[in-house]
Amino acid sequence: MQRIANKTSLSFENGKVDIDTWLIHKNLFHPIFQVIGQDGLTYGMAPRYSGSFNLNGFRNELVVGARIYGVNNKALQFINLAGQRGVQTLNSRQNAYNYEAYVENRFYVLPDFALTAGVKAYRNEREYQDLGGLPASPIASSASKTYTGVNPKIGVLWDIKKDVQAFANLTRSSDVPDFSDLNQVFGVKRQFVPLRSQAAWTAEIGTRGSYAWVNWDITGYRSVLRNEMLQFTTNPSIPASSFNAGRTIHQGIELGASIDVLHNLLSADDKVTLKQLWNYSDFKFQNDAQYGNNQLPVVPKNVLRTSISYQNPNGLYITPVVDWVPQGAYVDYANTVKAPSYALLGLQTGMEFKNGIKLFVDARNLTNKRYISDFGAVTKANAATATFYPGAGRSVFAGMRYSF
Repeated sequence: MQRIANKTSLSFENGKVDIDTWLIHKNLFHPIFQVIGQDGLTYGMAPRYSGSFNLNGFRNELVVGARIYGVNNKALQFINLAGQRGVQTLNSRQNAYNYEAYVENRFYVLPDFALTAGVKAYRNEREYQDLGGLPASPIASSASKTYTGVNPKIGVLWDIKKDVQAFANLTRSSDVPDFSDLNQVFGVKRQFVPLRSQAAWTAEIGTRGSYAWVNWDITGYRSVLRNEMLQFTTNPSIPASSFNAGRTIHQGIELGASIDVLHNLLSADDKVTLKQLWNYSDFKFQNDAQYGNNQLPVVPKNVLRTSISYQNPNGLYITPVVDWVPQGAYVDYANTVKAPSYALLGLQTGMEFKNGIKLFVDARNLTNKRYISDFGAVTKANAATATFYPGAGRSVFAGMRYSF
């Protein structure tokens, strides 16, 4: 892979302009169910203005920007002969062009209370061409799909006090398919499937901040989605297929919090900090014709990470970590089988020196627990279709970082 990027910033009295540009060349050799060979070019630019000024005596913050980027990809496939290329089965071209423009404004009706509003317009083009001339794909063909839309956003932001905020937002969002969704396997042949874009209305409310020895970031949300792009495994040797669901619900809580529970334990200015991350995810169908109100597979309802860290002012830190999934996610859309729960114990330690050198050791899964880290969803679980991926066993990573 070769990559070049640039960021140019221009400052003005009431704001600044940032212009990002990039060019990436990628060559892929991936021997899986077939040998996938790709040669692609990604390029684009993203100008952005951000500024703050008075509007009739009220503070106003404005962001205006755009993203224009494209991908041209030569996508080939071959029969997998012990990891080497056999007979070619696909000779295709994939082109994607994306255009986005957005504006967001934050108007302070009071010194500590702002109304926010924004909108993003987009156009995404997908072009697929099968050049044909192969035994598995003798006839050339082409297909394309264009996605357009406008996504608004409104909200409020309240600076309750210094370093403490509360917020609420209502946002429409869209996600369009990429070629891994649009270019699907049917038997031995790949075919362009013109999926619809995924759209959602999301309401969220939360608070973030720090006070004394406590830091927190808590958000509750509920998203109503249409045409959610879901995947399922048709055969363990073939990548998952994609389809549009009807209406689905994503709702949950994202919580991150830390508290300094002890100070000056072994020396002056050292501390012991307890941290908790918790993701509660209730993702489900809503009155689906086939699956009713079943839970969506793959995502477990609760994922927790608890750590307690000792930090010394000389740069030493020691942090035991527990990653816990108390109840595994469903494996299938029919909700007949769940993956097992698991808990993993880890330990992180290191030393940060004042000259910019950082030494670290990261030990994971110290008890060498056997667990399922991921799996491919299926319509209904059985031994022939379920695909599970084992989690990594006991492992230790060590290294050094240097910053200047």
